[in-house]
Amino acid sequence: MELVIGLILLYSGYALGIAAFKAGLPVKRWAFAGALLGPVAYPLLNSHKQLAYRKAMGKQGRTISL
Repeated sequence: MELVIGLILLYSGYALGIAAFKAGLPVKRWAFAGALLGPVAYPLLNSHKQLAYRKAMGKQGRTISL
């Protein structure tokens, strides 16, 4: 059981590291968060990715969504 949990945590760290790299976020930080928190860190990554996009786009990045 511990082996399965360990493998899930390692894979989660790897997957979040790849996702952070693609989003332009700090890879080591998100890989560590993924290895520490597991799949729970994925919603945090998504929110940080969205905040970083909004910060980069500034006021011109506003869109109207229906």
